[in-house]
Amino acid sequence: MKTIFYTFTLRVILIVGIVVGIMKGQEARQKWVSKKKMKYEAKKANKHVVTDKYQVALDEIEMSTYHS
Repeated sequence: MKTIFYTFTLRVILIVGIVVGIMKGQEARQKWVSKKKMKYEAKKANKHVVTDKYQVALDEIEMSTYHS
């Protein structure tokens, strides 16, 4: 279900990007699509960082120290 929602959301972003490209031009379309895509992927990545409310999110240095 999550995979279907993810692909659906990306397709909607790309379709709306086509409309923006028609209205404002290709450069505006590329900016808009990349901004929305990065925002969506960042939000998706943040959901997976902390799965438990009592769990602390570690940064990259702490993760490398912990796993080595």
